[in-house]
Amino acid sequence: MTTAQPGPGVSVVIPSYNCANYVGEAVESVLAQSRPPHEVIVVDDGSTDDTATALRPYLGRIRVLSQANRGLPAARNAGAALATAPWIAFLDADDTWLPEKLSRQMTLADDPAVALIYSDRFNTGARGTLPAVQGHRLELYEGDIFVPLLVQGNHLTASSAVVRADVFRALGGFAEHLRAAEDWDLWVRVAENHRVAVCREPLVCYRYHATQMSGDPRRMRDARREVVDRALATPRGRALDPGVRREILGSVARNNAMGLSRHGAWRAALVEYRAALTATPFDRRIYVDLLRFLLRRHT
Repeated sequence: MTTAQPGPGVSVVIPSYNCANYVGEAVESVLAQSRPPHEVIVVDDGSTDDTATALRPYLGRIRVLSQANRGLPAARNAGAALATAPWIAFLDADDTWLPEKLSRQMTLADDPAVALIYSDRFNTGARGTLPAVQGHRLELYEGDIFVPLLVQGNHLTASSAVVRADVFRALGGFAEHLRAAEDWDLWVRVAENHRVAVCREPLVCYRYHATQMSGDPRRMRDARREVVDRALATPRGRALDPGVRREILGSVARNNAMGLSRHGAWRAALVEYRAALTATPFDRRIYVDLLRFLLRRHT
């Protein structure tokens, strides 16, 4: 294992399930960091492909935990449970880091109020109409981002996130019962009482491909609803102005509607558009989206 540089150490957790074609690239990108991590922990979450073979060249430089398949949140938690550094970074096995990723982010770790640091990202693979750099489409918020996270949705890429280990453990890590959006749920829980910092340069290459969980619109709809319900039930969520609460509900319904309509789930999308209009009837974006939805449905 490479000796880490001075300053707060970082344990890197890479969950992997049937990612033999990608996981080597992910590991290589961590080992190539200009600021070496304290340790690299790969969690093989019951893979049935050649993941073990793909990891063999790195044994001695990484730690591999093999377990029965329990899902992505549980795999991340299992790796984090082994982490010994004061900060934990997460990297999905199909993504990669740029060499300066940890070096750039850890310059922001001295502020004791900051519990989460993330960065912009490059979109790669089958990204469709998405921009090459995520920040060209979404605002990257910092500081107190509890409300922006709920209104805008999840603009934090899990593979860019570095979290204080003590905060992560105090919050119980990722919610393992969630079938999607478990990263968004954790970021919201962190942001309820802690500040968030951002590196505005893209330091992660995020890979789009057909097998991602985020490609299932109904799974994402159910997960988004639960994340928002959980957040609004917290003390801070309950204290929000009613108008802000309606904005959050309208936003999540609109996001659900757009995701469902892109996958041709017309009836489910219409239900979400109605929910969005009920929550925020004066949001003209919903009417524009609904008009496009109706035109696509009838062409």
